[in-house]
Amino acid sequence: LLREVSRQVESWGLRGARVVVAASGGPDSLALLHALDALKHPLRLDLRAAHFDHRLRPESRADADFVRDFAASIGVPVSVGDADVDAFRRERRLSLEDAARRLRYEFLAKAASETGADAVALGHTADDQAETVLLRILRGTGLDGLGAMSPMSAATWAGRRVNLFRPLLAVSKAQTLAYCADNGLKPRADESNLSTEMTRNRARLELLPILETYNPAAKLALNRLAKSARLDVSFIRRHAELAAESVMTVDVDGGVSLDRAAFAELHPAIQRHMLRIAAQTAAGDRADLSEAHVEAMLAVMLGPAGRGADLPRGVRFETDYRRAHMRRANDVEAAAFPEPPSAPVAISARGETVAGGWRVRVEPADCGDAALAARRSPPAAPGARLSETFAAAALADGLRARIRAPSDRFQPLGMKSDKNLADFMIDAHIPRALRDKIPLLESGGRIAWVVGWRMADWAKATPDAGRCARVSFERRDRG
Repeated sequence: LLREVSRQVESWGLRGARVVVAASGGPDSLALLHALDALKHPLRLDLRAAHFDHRLRPESRADADFVRDFAASIGVPVSVGDADVDAFRRERRLSLEDAARRLRYEFLAKAASETGADAVALGHTADDQAETVLLRILRGTGLDGLGAMSPMSAATWAGRRVNLFRPLLAVSKAQTLAYCADNGLKPRADESNLSTEMTRNRARLELLPILETYNPAAKLALNRLAKSARLDVSFIRRHAELAAESVMTVDVDGGVSLDRAAFAELHPAIQRHMLRIAAQTAAGDRADLSEAHVEAMLAVMLGPAGRGADLPRGVRFETDYRRAHMRRANDVEAAAFPEPPSAPVAISARGETVAGGWRVRVEPADCGDAALAARRSPPAAPGARLSETFAAAALADGLRARIRAPSDRFQPLGMKSDKNLADFMIDAHIPRALRDKIPLLESGGRIAWVVGWRMADWAKATPDAGRCARVSFERRDRG
């Protein structure tokens, strides 16, 4: 294990590098941290440890303390972060595994950025690689996904670019356990790894053992398949990059355009990889781009003009008669949207109040001009003056402007009951990049208006409401 880690550090040019080691406290990450510490002087490594607490197990705090104590015992600085993964999962409508992965990598990217690290070292082993390949096969991956994890790769999380270094991909879990035993290390046990509720655990505990009855070396075979796929992908991708020089154009704003006629002349394998390159360029990362996305892009590219597809990271893919275009539309909209209030702001019942980048005005209105129950607000434009008319009685219990909170619920116009605000935003196709920037108008602790999208049913104005009030949100820098 020590020889393999040393070989990987040398082969990826990390001698003399600053490395953040992701440490969960389990056998793989503990063996990796110990091994890198043993090699830090001959390889001139500057090490940091980082532990992320998912708050999913009663023992998670003890895991964090264990990593702190172990890092202190070998003289390695450590940073510890945590987040409510379950709340994040519900808000974003993700699987528990995906939510945990996203938050963990965002934390590691932040730790690397703050310490000026050259790479984040991860304890993924050959066993993890076999599981990844198997799961991707079951999901219908293409050749690119079949390559699974690379010993060194780059990714962007929360806007931070980070190099991910996996020096244990040729090392089995049995070897990390043996290394820990040989060196007197006592890793933490994570009983959640025995739960078959998570798909990866089921693959490890149920599916792989069945495959090993057909081939006892099934894990090794899956690892060989991944390595072979990565070699083939690197060859095809190089040719796709060469072809892209005459087909693909990168715009000054980071968007990408493709010549449709020239694209149609390429070999299908080159086409697929060029689309991946284009999407990566537009998004800044290939994370979350699946084979299904590539198929959708290919259908749009070779179909009639005017079609489009939504891609991960807020990228929109559209075609005209001659070219196809990719751009991060959500990011453009979010940058143009006024800044929300950083904390709840009390809104005057009459007159004007400043709330972040908005001017909020409340004034009497004619109830006869009010919108009725069939009305739906159009999607907000970044520079628009956004107005709605409410029953005055609905706004009488203390007005505030604020941004969303994880526990928010909202009764959209036309609905008899409330729903989770996060679900409403997803159903209303509100771009993810905007969801934390949209101001909410609150009265008496209830959301009366998701500004620019929908008012609450209980706050609507009707011709017989008696008194009504019109509320307007307008960006402060408008003339």
